[in-house]
Amino acid sequence: MKKIRMNKYLAGAGIASRRKADGLIEQGKVKVNGKIITDLGVQIDPEKDRIEYQGKILQPATPLLFMFNKPRGVTSTMADVHAEKTIADYFADVGRVYPVGRLDKDSEGLMLITNDGDLANQLTHPRYEHEKEYEVIISRPTVIPAQAGIQARKQLRLDPRVPSMRPKILGAGGAGKPEDDRRGLGDNIITKFSQSFKMDGSKIKPMRVRIINKISSSRWLISLILQEGKKRQIRRVAEILGYKIIQLKRVRIGKLKLGHLPVGKYRRVSADEII
Repeated sequence: MKKIRMNKYLAGAGIASRRKADGLIEQGKVKVNGKIITDLGVQIDPEKDRIEYQGKILQPATPLLFMFNKPRGVTSTMADVHAEKTIADYFADVGRVYPVGRLDKDSEGLMLITNDGDLANQLTHPRYEHEKEYEVIISRPTVIPAQAGIQARKQLRLDPRVPSMRPKILGAGGAGKPEDDRRGLGDNIITKFSQSFKMDGSKIKPMRVRIINKISSSRWLISLILQEGKKRQIRRVAEILGYKIIQLKRVRIGKLKLGHLPVGKYRRVSADEII
C-alpha cells in the first residue's frame, strides 16, 4: 500500500484534524512500531506499520458524518465535567465521534458530528465559506443603560463609518422613545442586523436578514444567514443593538437543512449534501 503522512492517518482514524495531529506528533504522543516519533515528515504504511496513540493501537476508521438536532441546554462537547448534558450522551453507541464547530448551550438546532478530521477541517475552515442559517426570535429593543452600553462596545466594536448602527445610550434614569417605535420595526431590524461590524479586531461579513413573521407587538421571528461566524456572533450583535434573543435555532449548514429531524435525534448524511 502507498505510504501516507502520519497526520493524514491520524485524521482518518478520527483522532484530530491534520493540523491538530501535527501538534500531537510534535508532543511525542504518537508511536510507530513501538517508537515515539516527533518528525512531521514521517510517512507510514497503514497495512504494515503499528500506530499507537494514548496506549491504543489505531485502525483506520470508517468515515462517519451525522446531522444532529441539538436540544437547548446541551453543551456542544463530548466531555465536560461541569455540563449537565453533552453531545456524547446522544452518541454513546456510535463510537469515537466529535462535533464540527459548536452551538452555545442556550442555542439549538443543526450540528454536524463526525469522526473524520479532514472533513471537519473542510467544513469549518473560513476559506470554504459554508453558509449557516439561523431562525431567531427577538424582542423589541429596550433602552440600554449607559454602563451596559460601554461594556458592550468594548466587546463588540461597531464600524465607525455606519453611525446609524449605534444604539440609543441613556444614563441612569434617562428616558426616551426607542428608535424602532418611530420607524417601521421590520425595516429597522433588517437595516441594523445587515450592517457591517468589527468584531475581535477584524471586520466580519454582513449577515443577510429576512423577516419571517411578526409573533406579537414585541416579538419577531427573523432569519439570519452568516458566511462566517465569530463566537456567539448573533448574541453579541443583538446585545449591542439592544435586542433580547428569546430563541436561537440553526436550521441550515451549506445545502443541508434541519428540516423535520426531531430534537435530540440524528441521521447519517454525506458531505455532498452539505457542500
